[in-house]
Amino acid sequence: MPSCEPVLRTAPRPWASIAPLALILCLILSSCGRPLDIPDAQAIAVLGPASPLLPLYKGLYGLETGTRSAPVVILQIGDSHTANDSFSSRLRQQFQYRFGDDGRGVLPPGVPYKYYRPDRVAADSPDWTVYRAGRAPGPVGITGFRQHTDGPAEMALYSATPLDETNVTLEFLAQPGGGSVDITGAGGWRTRVSTNAATIGPQWVTLPKGAGGGKVTVNAAGDGPVDMLSWSADQDRPGVTVSNLGTIGATVDLLLAMDPSLVRQELARLKPTAILIAFGTNEGYGPGTEAASYRDRYEQALNLLRTGAPSAAIVILGPPDSQKATSRHFAGQTRCGDPGWADPPRVDLVRDVQRQIAAREHLVFWDWQAAMGGACSIGRWAAMSPPMAARDHVHLMQPGYQATADALFRMLMDGYAKYKSLRPGS
Repeated sequence: MPSCEPVLRTAPRPWASIAPLALILCLILSSCGRPLDIPDAQAIAVLGPASPLLPLYKGLYGLETGTRSAPVVILQIGDSHTANDSFSSRLRQQFQYRFGDDGRGVLPPGVPYKYYRPDRVAADSPDWTVYRAGRAPGPVGITGFRQHTDGPAEMALYSATPLDETNVTLEFLAQPGGGSVDITGAGGWRTRVSTNAATIGPQWVTLPKGAGGGKVTVNAAGDGPVDMLSWSADQDRPGVTVSNLGTIGATVDLLLAMDPSLVRQELARLKPTAILIAFGTNEGYGPGTEAASYRDRYEQALNLLRTGAPSAAIVILGPPDSQKATSRHFAGQTRCGDPGWADPPRVDLVRDVQRQIAAREHLVFWDWQAAMGGACSIGRWAAMSPPMAARDHVHLMQPGYQATADALFRMLMDGYAKYKSLRPGS
């Protein structure tokens, strides 16, 4: 591709007559180094079924070409498959290796559940009470959890990436009569913040870069109730964050149990480029799941996310393959040939409804079961050495989560390659 400046300033005299043409060609092809906008209609025609991912592909291309300064934020919201950071951490690694690392992203406050093992960060919150959306009084936001205390309490937040290289933001619930918190960074920075406010809403506190050291401590002063909704760690530079907001045992109804005002404000601040929705396993095991009711609830959850993040690409992740142990209380269809394991009663129904919603709402559906090899794959994966799936025939082991995360990333990058083919010189 010709370069504007060399043609205009250093071309030999006999070629001077073609300099204007070279300049025009440069402007047409590359806008002198700035990528040209591609009409959405043209991109949609080329991407086909992947066209709902256009907002993600635009963001990634901006990172890759150095024309985007804002990070690409990816949120994965789901059940235990999301709460387990093996899948999302692999996805995070893949995106950040190729497009840049902007940090860990947003996390639930403190330790939200037993065996919490997030990648690259850690927390300690023994003095706080955990409230979960749908099981707690009061509002809960997009992380699905709230940490509460009425008296003095300490919470410690750690990062494998030095916090003096990271922007740390804490989200509290502002409320009438809210108490004060002392926030201390290992680097020596300290401040007191009051969460008292006339109305209920989110309140964010961002530590100055360099204040954190390797640890941030939050101490409730005991002068009123304090509630923490989330914390986040990012590098404040072009790159990708992948945040896994997972809740063990959750269904898509978790989103409907969140406070919609909080969720809208949080999403407006996060500005996600893409949202991955990963529910379905627990619905598939529930005896009362019916197609029409499930479709209505799922679409209500989608509407909440779209209201808060109207420009985000949305991908529905279907539930992985799974089986339920047979017993005197459960003797379902055993299509995989092992009488000890049967199909969950409604996982196929749930997967079909999700696929239909994706088609009708112009979203992308990714079939997690197909990525594993289809029906009965969970039994084969559990029998491998080392195992790819857990003995419960529901969850995957780390290699299984990583392998399927790689499959999702390949699918996303296949569409991105098509998008890049529209760009001259890509």
